[in-house]
Amino acid sequence: MVQRVTTDPLHTSTEKFVALDVDAGDVVVAICTPLMKRVHRYIKHSGEMVFVDASGSMDRHGMRVFLLMTHSPAGGLPIGVLITTNERCATIIRALTLYNSMLDNTAYFNRGRTGPVVFMTDDSAAERSALQAVYPEALLLLCIFHVLQAFWRFLWDAHSAVPKNDRPYVFNAVKKLVYATDQPTLMTLYGEVMCDDQISAHPKVLQHVEGLFERRSEWAICCRSDLPIRANNTNNYVERAMRVLKDNILHRTKAFNVPQLLDFVVCRFEQFYQRRLQDVASNRLQQSANSKFVLTSSSIDCTRIKNISDAEYEVPSETLADVSYTINMFLGSCTCPQGYTGGPCKHQYAVMTTYHRRSCNFLPVRDPSIRQLLYAIATGNSVVPSTWFQSLVPKADIPQADSSAVHDSCHALPSHNDTDSMEEDQATDSNSQPMELHADEEACSSAKDAVFERIDAVMGRIKTMYAEDPASFRPAMLAFCTAAERMTTPAAMQSALHCFGKYSGAATAFSAKRKNFAGMKRIGVQPTALARRKMPIGGRKRTHLGRPAKARWAVEHGYCNQSQERGLNRQVWPKRSAPHSMTAVVSNIESLGRTHSAK
Repeated sequence: MVQRVTTDPLHTSTEKFVALDVDAGDVVVAICTPLMKRVHRYIKHSGEMVFVDASGSMDRHGMRVFLLMTHSPAGGLPIGVLITTNERCATIIRALTLYNSMLDNTAYFNRGRTGPVVFMTDDSAAERSALQAVYPEALLLLCIFHVLQAFWRFLWDAHSAVPKNDRPYVFNAVKKLVYATDQPTLMTLYGEVMCDDQISAHPKVLQHVEGLFERRSEWAICCRSDLPIRANNTNNYVERAMRVLKDNILHRTKAFNVPQLLDFVVCRFEQFYQRRLQDVASNRLQQSANSKFVLTSSSIDCTRIKNISDAEYEVPSETLADVSYTINMFLGSCTCPQGYTGGPCKHQYAVMTTYHRRSCNFLPVRDPSIRQLLYAIATGNSVVPSTWFQSLVPKADIPQADSSAVHDSCHALPSHNDTDSMEEDQATDSNSQPMELHADEEACSSAKDAVFERIDAVMGRIKTMYAEDPASFRPAMLAFCTAAERMTTPAAMQSALHCFGKYSGAATAFSAKRKNFAGMKRIGVQPTALARRKMPIGGRKRTHLGRPAKARWAVEHGYCNQSQERGLNRQVWPKRSAPHSMTAVVSNIESLGRTHSAK
């Protein structure tokens, strides 16, 4: 059963942008709001690269929320939201197919339902299989941070049998593979890793590296040189969007049910990005600036820049005397290591400021027509003239290009006749059926039999232990059965199976003293965030971001201490702990997420 909801939180149109599919108890909701459709249509990056990630614990029914994001100087911009009951491959395929049914030929910057050139995700097999099934022509890349994070955790797994002091050496050897500059270098480094005596002493590490190297096209940076990733090698945009949704929109409070979660996504989530785009369009960058797009002054000699053609320039290197780079302002790319995939670099910035060329790679935006485009995407109003966005200092603006001129890296602003199409997208075929994933039935059957055999072996061990000591095992087995019977969703059972044997004690939400929904109203923070806190507060509730107010500076609160150095007797802030980063944990030889105390 497929239903379409006709609603608009801003009361500006009667557009259909929410679709619902219910089948055998599985609920699938696809959302593509008016702002998301305008991002699809007018942001070039939506046809180049899309970031996908999933999270849960946003409502009391354990629904999973998938965000589809693209990138821009204003940060990540949403192009779609999926809400599902689980993360099975078939369910995700249904959600993506339902989402595609709301798109037209202008989606993904006129690529239509073909999808973008590149998807970037973490290493979720179900998610990646679903994307490959729905978008067979798209390339799937892995976030390099998640690849390195997973490898570091593998080294800390007891089954890898790698001594603690050898782990940084092994990790850095694999890290060099990820950041290899070209494929011959990658092959050379791989040969060195496989022949290294210190690494060869650990067969499981060699086996893991072999499997990782077979997928090098998904994570090696040198294999992405011809892709329009624009210097994006991680999915930080969608990770940040998840935090926005949980902190700024839901305020770390779980939605009561799916309709309420849907209302928060459609109304408040969309309004958040409307304000962000308007801030960038007005150059109010205090809260919207992305440091990646804000460059500091450089010492490039602009008098040595050569204009090769209408869109190409040759810029000398800032540090190397006999080296120069070629910039193509039409593509928004440079031959330097930073800009060869289309990312912002100082050489493009030098050309933009010297020759007053258009570019979407830098903040603040100096082209009134681009500001007008961002405002139109945010509000759906393209009638506002570009003169409203001109700077008070005329020389600070880049002159608007003529209609015959080459547009550099942004799509041209739609004409006034296209206003209606910005406010109301045409409905597309709603009868499209979900695609089916055709897998090898024989392989799936053998894999299932192998899993069932291992489960039977484990249950046999438990029964044997019970027979030897029934008095001790009977209460424990009854507690296990009671906890399993309370899990009513597949996601809850999967989470329990993943965490079995890793933690001790009963979860607060399932304790006998807190029944019903008690303890299930808040979206908990990561457990490692609790130990990093400086404030004397317990629980998994969200804490206020940033410094406490000066009015709360008091010794008994623990926010500050007394400094007696150099004869001073005043309150000062305590020294901050080491950052929570891969660099810190590798250099300190610590498990990821325990940089606060683990040694």
